[in-house]
Parts: sequence; C-alpha cells; structure tokens
Amino acid sequence: MIDVKQILDELGIGYKESGKNVAANDINIDCPFCNAEKHLGVSLRTGQVNCWVCTFEDLERRPTLMKVLTESTGLYWKEVQNAMLEHGWEPYGYESDKTGSSLATKCWLPKEARPLVTGSERGKEALEYLSSRGFDESIIDKYSLGYADEGIYRNRIIIPTTLNDKLVAFTSRAYSGIEGNRYKNSPMFMSSMRIKDLLYNYDSAKNYKHAYLLEGPPDVWRMGDDSMGVFRSALSSSQRRLVLGLRLESITIIFDPFATNRAYAAAADLSPFTRKIKVVRLDGGKDVADRTRGEILELEEKTQLYRG
Repeated sequence: MIDVKQILDELGIGYKESGKNVAANDINIDCPFCNAEKHLGVSLRTGQVNCWVCTFEDLERRPTLMKVLTESTGLYWKEVQNAMLEHGWEPYGYESDKTGSSLATKCWLPKEARPLVTGSERGKEALEYLSSRGFDESIIDKYSLGYADEGIYRNRIIIPTTLNDKLVAFTSRAYSGIEGNRYKNSPMFMSSMRIKDLLYNYDSAKNYKHAYLLEGPPDVWRMGDDSMGVFRSALSSSQRRLVLGLRLESITIIFDPFATNRAYAAAADLSPFTRKIKVVRLDGGKDVADRTRGEILELEEKTQLYRG
C-alpha cells in the first residue's frame, strides 16, 4: 500500500494533513501547476491527485502523482519513481526493480553552487535574506553555506550535510523568487546517503550529552552546536538510530508550531531509551529560527518532562 507521507517526506515536499480544503483521507501540498498553496489533494489510499483550484475536470488529463511530484521538486522522473517504489507505489503496465538504488558513491554539490562570501555582488540577495533572518557571516563560515543563481537550484542557499565529517548530501533553501516548496533536497544520484537517513549538524551535536532535536537547518543555526535537524520531516528509523546511538542523557524536541504532533511522535519513539525528554510547544506562528536561543531556553525551562 502506498505511503504518501513517507514519499513526500523523502522528497522534501511540505504538506497539510487537516483543515480547510483538506478532504477526508487526503493530504494537501502546493499545486505545481497553479501555485495554489496547499490546494492539491493527494489520496492517502490511492495516490490520486486533485487540485481545488485547477479542478482537472477532464479526468483523462488529470496528472499522475509522479507528474505532480516531478513538477514540485524539479527532480528527474527516475529519482521520483525510486522514492515512490520504496514506499508502496505499484506501477501499472510494467515491472520495476524495487530494490534498486541510484545513490552515488560520493556526494557532490550542484555545478551552479558558489561560495557565499560577504560583499559578493552576485550573492547579494542571498546575503540579504540571511541577514533579514538574523544570520551573519559567522553562520555562513561555520556551516559552509553557498548559493546558486542559476540552474534548478536557482535563488537557493546551498546547505551541505555531513556524516563523520564527510559530505554525504545537501539541501537548499529558497531565498528569492520561488513559488511553492522552500526546500529542495539533493537527488539520490548526487548523494551518498538519503536526507531522510541523516541529521543536520550531527557531527557537532554528538559531542554533547544533551541535544536539541529540531526541524530545518535555520533552526539549527539559531540554536547552535548542541542541536540537530530532521529536515522538516517525521523522524525516520535511520534518524532514530543515529539519535539513540549518541546515548544522550536528555533530549529537547522542538518542531514548528504546525508540527507538534510529529514532535510528540518522535518523543514516543525515543522515550523507551532516553530517560529525560521534553517537547517544547511553540505558539504564535514563530518557529525556532524566528526566536533567540535565550527565548527558547526560557520556554524549555517552563516545559514539563514528557511522559509517554
């Protein structure tokens, strides 16, 4: 049976599980055809799609889920197909190798990626975006941030991801002129590991006995060395193994305000093996990156330990 949520998580596509315009047994994403935010429904049972704005009245011209995901991510169809096959999608009319993998032997950054250097005229918009979020040159240097002003990663901050000090994947964050998904992850053919199997800033956080488990890279930039990011997705089994392998004495989980349920699900996964866990709830629509570390620590101090 197809697992739509896992497919969207792997491809880095944001979704809405309930609320206005979300039909029963559907999950909504941004429509890549009309750019309507969270108006394209995907059936959790069949993977069939329907946009509340486009409507797709001509059923013969209704796009397939693969077409939607390809348009949403800018990835090659084979990359999208692999993600779908791994999570229960069954193609019609031909047989595919479900065990095949297109992961590379090593990761490389996009050829369009350039170092992000303070004062760079071509990187001015990227620098202005980071500055508007309160991130300065020290963050650029510390996390080896780059940018691209052309290609499929155009107008995106390039964010390398390492494991044991080796580049294994990357993600990117839109800073200008992007409709739809803010994040675009590295495709498998450019990665030696999948984003869903990694924790951003793991190499730094492994040196601590207490760690913060957060969502996106900007959250990690705000909280610093003792924090890790799950790349805006549910905690995968591989990420869970990485966390537990650290043998942390305590963990504080802080996801975005709309992802509190996922934060509690992660706590339930980790609680049998970690004695002290807190789940900090964020209100007011501001995520971790929009606050100071001091503000987060104050909220953490007021939060009771998680009891599963």
